[in-house]
Amino acid sequence: MSLAPNILNYPGFEEIAGTDLTNHMLNQLKRRGGDMLIDSVNEIVKNDNSFGVRTQNEKNHQAKTIILATGVQRRKLNVQGETEYAGKGVQYCARCERFDYEGKVCAVVGGANSAAQTSVQLSHVAKKVYIIHRGAQLRCDPILISQIKETANIEVQYNTQIAEITGDSQKLTGIMLKSTNLPDNQATRDLPIERLFIEIGGVPGTALLAPLGVRMDKGGFIDVDEQLATSLPGVFAAGDVISHKYSIEQISSAVGLGARACVSVFSYLKQQKAPSLWGTSQINRPSGQ
Repeated sequence: MSLAPNILNYPGFEEIAGTDLTNHMLNQLKRRGGDMLIDSVNEIVKNDNSFGVRTQNEKNHQAKTIILATGVQRRKLNVQGETEYAGKGVQYCARCERFDYEGKVCAVVGGANSAAQTSVQLSHVAKKVYIIHRGAQLRCDPILISQIKETANIEVQYNTQIAEITGDSQKLTGIMLKSTNLPDNQATRDLPIERLFIEIGGVPGTALLAPLGVRMDKGGFIDVDEQLATSLPGVFAAGDVISHKYSIEQISSAVGLGARACVSVFSYLKQQKAPSLWGTSQINRPSGQ
């Protein structure tokens, strides 16, 4: 969130920089009496009736419950210019900023479903979309391949990798491409673009829970129930780190999941049902009641 230059789809703000939204949330936390510790957690240990949280600064915290909201670390290309232009044209989510790529020349790196879906979405408003794929054919679902072939402004660059990301120090201006069929120092060419979306997957931040035996799905994401409780009593999870059946990789979704996890923790600690503001359902009630 903090790396997003402009967030256009968060309720309550027509447009806001990621750093500003981050600061709004932190300031609200502090004004309501919340506390935040800047530290890295190295280990979570299950005790008899609590959990021990050991941090990098060699401090140990005890807690009856834990909410894990470690998100997903997007896989990087690890090429020159990627870090420099992150948030300045290099992005890892096309689902968030429709108006940011409207009328622009874009490129998408990847060959699986995520890259294909992103490319089709971009094509609706982008001027041109290039798919940069290192293989000889895309690995996405057949329906997506058909959509790509039928979309005039999508062009697939097969057997191609990005050698370097270039810009004018303020924004992305292009990418240097190389063929995967030739040595690294050959067949390098420049492709002018305005937006680059890196869709080569991500790694969920589940390393802390793996030693505890928390159940995960096939993709390595945390398996939770409707209360966002994991298979280990007292441990909850929220945000992009949970199974995709609940998360849609949006800030608003993560915030909603965080709120739900907090209510579930309250209910778990008090051993009572979560409070509700909705009252009794009005559906199919007899008339006059």
